Amino acid sequence: MNVLVVAAHPDDEAMGCAGAVLTHVAAGDRVDVVFLTSGELGLATYPVEEARRVREDEARQAAGVLGFARVEFRRLSDGSLADDLAALTSEVAALADGVDVVYAPHAGDDHPDHAALGRAVAGLAGLEVLGYELWTPIARPDRFVDISDHMARKLEAIRCYRCQLEYWPYDRAIEGLNAYRGALFQGVAYAEAFALAAG
Repeated sequence: MNVLVVAAHPDDEAMGCAGAVLTHVAAGDRVDVVFLTSGELGLATYPVEEARRVREDEARQAAGVLGFARVEFRRLSDGSLADDLAALTSEVAALADGVDVVYAPHAGDDHPDHAALGRAVAGLAGLEVLGYELWTPIARPDRFVDISDHMARKLEAIRCYRCQLEYWPYDRAIEGLNAYRGALFQGVAYAEAFALAAG
């Protein structure tokens, strides 16, 4: 199976669907990741090129933990994904050519880049599209993945994003969210929740 993770920013993939990624990798599936922006606004006090370098270096470290076959940076402007939804939809459709499953942020996320990407992937036809949780939990998830065996690696990947953890305890927040999903919906230690966007 060919799987594509599309992230608006470096760290979205680790927080939102790393457990599912590790499950796919363990099953022998090919999993690629594409970062549409380099998340440069996450280091607003840095010059843009330096912020991109730091965020991309951390993304490569996290990708090594998760076992992605390919890592690509599109370097669209951080904060701009909602500016031209038609162009974004076309770009994502081209990236998804030949893919069986796409993971992207769910369209109900409160961050404008996450929500725009979620809307862009919703129009993809002929493949399964699963929206993952980031800033805003999914109100009524369609699918859960037991990630209990992969939670330690997921946290290792999240902790590769040291520059972001200086500001927010994302590792603690995501561990709590995944424990909540696991306990209440699956009866397991940890689970990720997804919204079926297409497929």
